Amino acid sequence: MSRRSLVDICVNLTDKVFLGNEETIIDEAKKNNVTKMVLVGNDLESSKSVVRLAEKFDFVATAGYHPHNAKDWNLSSYSELLSLLNNERVKAVGECGLDFNRNFSTPEVQHTVFMNHISLAKEKKLPLFVHERDAFHQMHNILKNNIEDCKNIVVHCFTGTKNALIDYLDLGVYIGLTGWICDDRRGKHLRDFIHIIPDDKLLIETDSPYLSPYISRKESEITSSMKQINKPEYLVEVAKDVAKYRNQSYDYICETTYNNYQKFFGINE
Repeated sequence: MSRRSLVDICVNLTDKVFLGNEETIIDEAKKNNVTKMVLVGNDLESSKSVVRLAEKFDFVATAGYHPHNAKDWNLSSYSELLSLLNNERVKAVGECGLDFNRNFSTPEVQHTVFMNHISLAKEKKLPLFVHERDAFHQMHNILKNNIEDCKNIVVHCFTGTKNALIDYLDLGVYIGLTGWICDDRRGKHLRDFIHIIPDDKLLIETDSPYLSPYISRKESEITSSMKQINKPEYLVEVAKDVAKYRNQSYDYICETTYNNYQKFFGINE
């Protein structure tokens, strides 16, 4: 492993904007030293697809229902996910959790489906890949009551407050940081306190094709595609800003987050 190699722990490679261009997306990422990716499932079909893509490109995957898609959970979903979790490429349960920002699925349904994911993670002794938006208190309470029985938990794409971060860290969870840290309009507050994340709990991600780190950069510095569509290759920008606001070197962030990826997902290379 190159000391400057990066791991993107959240790539939505089954998104329609990447359809048919997966190999190009991956090749461009590798040219920028993003050598490993975690391909994230957000419903049953996308979870099946990311497993196939992980096998094809030698990556790892997650399997689960994003809270937006919790409404699609049915009587067979638990057993179907359980079967997918037996695949050696699947290293975590999720993306799952609570998102009360737009409530594409009702809060009640989200809660029920999330608890099923926690049960799956416990049964398979796999890490939990968590999404939380505008639901901190409910999420914190659920995790607090289940943390001892879960192998590992990451709260991915953290964009919350300092107090929320402290409370999550007190539970011992990992924290995923995205291009939000690069956004002068929405993510500026994060820069003041991401240094409190312990080195051994830090992970970085693009959550591509969402949350482009270029979204608030000067128009003269970027192309329209950079602003609109995030890509794994842009993880370099996330790493640079995380290093800057933690007062650490870029190489140190690369090495630390790579090691944390291996530890969190149980990767032996």
